[in-house]
Amino acid sequence: MRIRHRFLIFCFVGGVAAILDLLFFNLFFSILNAGFIVSRILGIGCSMIWNFTMNKHVTFSSKGKVKSQLVRYLTVYSITMGINVITGIIILRIIGDSLLGGNIAAFAGIAISVPLNFLLSLFWTFKN
Repeated sequence: MRIRHRFLIFCFVGGVAAILDLLFFNLFFSILNAGFIVSRILGIGCSMIWNFTMNKHVTFSSKGKVKSQLVRYLTVYSITMGINVITGIIILRIIGDSLLGGNIAAFAGIAISVPLNFLLSLFWTFKN
């Protein structure tokens, strides 16, 4: 499968994960008042289960061992989650701490972390 095709599938899987991420983020941020950082981490964490399963089986059709891939996946996602959250904090400080500002900051973090996440997943996490 071509890299472009994999990237499109990765983006679709990631798009669904982003919707899950933002749904949980808004639940924790606006309804439960958990604060931005906690809400971002929980939103990202909730979407990770979907993301790992779909990327392993659909995007990369990986036959590798789940345990070793899960360790690599968690490493990659820890790095990209850090980048995601730091980006969000910077944006939030610029535009203000509100529901709209929080969502813009969350989206900016997602947009920054996706390309890095794809490359690390392709060449390391799910490499056959």
